[in-house]
Amino acid sequence: MKPLLLLAAVACIAACKRAAPPADPTPTLETVSGVEMIHYDSEDGTFSILAPKHWGAQEEKGTLTFVGPRDPKTMAYSYITILPSSPQWTDARKYAESFWQIDPKIKQPDIEERKIGDATVLFFHQDRPNRMMHNSSRIGYMLRYDYALIPVKGGFYEFEHRAPVNTYAATLPVFESVVKSFKPKPKP
Repeated sequence: MKPLLLLAAVACIAACKRAAPPADPTPTLETVSGVEMIHYDSEDGTFSILAPKHWGAQEEKGTLTFVGPRDPKTMAYSYITILPSSPQWTDARKYAESFWQIDPKIKQPDIEERKIGDATVLFFHQDRPNRMMHNSSRIGYMLRYDYALIPVKGGFYEFEHRAPVNTYAATLPVFESVVKSFKPKPKP
């Protein structure tokens, strides 16, 4: 009887012993404003960035979008979108200088140059209305759009951060971290 009791005790101890948790396939590299950031390679292999680990992500036809937290007041999400410039726009400054055309007050946004690594990145922002679906004259709430244009050979990448004006400041540091981490890769 004692050997059976000993065998049961050993089985119980073995069952209680926990296996080491599996290694995280996407380890957190840093935390920005409480948001865990991970390494991300674009599907087409043209760039890598730090990306918000727990935000939704969709990559389609060269455009990558991260969907962040939802504003409880407006029920609108925060977004970070990354896309290459279209063939008609190869000069980032000229593109940035065209944004007066979509400004509600027909005003050119102030463009700021920041040095990130070897690149001179253009930053600017606009506040634009989010119109209600079935009544285009009625404004539901205002959205803040932040842009960063990073030059690459043959054009630039456009980074856009969009969030309600009352909550954009919470996710803006995440956007800036994504922009600072951008590393273009040579096309295969």
